[in-house]
Amino acid sequence: MTSSGTVAQQLPRTEARSLSGHEGAVLAVRFNRDGNYCLSCGKDRTLRLWNPHTGAQVKTYKSHAREVRDVHSSSDNAKLVSCGADRQIFYWDVASGRVIRKFRGHNSEVMHQIN
Repeated sequence: MTSSGTVAQQLPRTEARSLSGHEGAVLAVRFNRDGNYCLSCGKDRTLRLWNPHTGAQVKTYKSHAREVRDVHSSSDNAKLVSCGADRQIFYWDVASGRVIRKFRGHNSEVMHQIN
């Protein structure tokens, strides 16, 4: 309890699970809306969908020409959006792994997205 009377939650001090699969640095990790899955992206130009409870990699998404900087899932978990150093934003179908649409035209790298 803090001096103001509120209960302070401690962050875990031990690693629950390590997710291995990316080649190179991981640049972002995001949980989906309900917390059942997480997404990662990185310097290896891939997005990866994980089951964080089992550590299993569910799917790998590849289409970016350079490193992927950020990724988010839609509220229904059916779509993903990613951005990267290739100056593009990709809109993905989660189940098929296909890019639905590419948004081009940025003058420089797309660093991150707004939720």
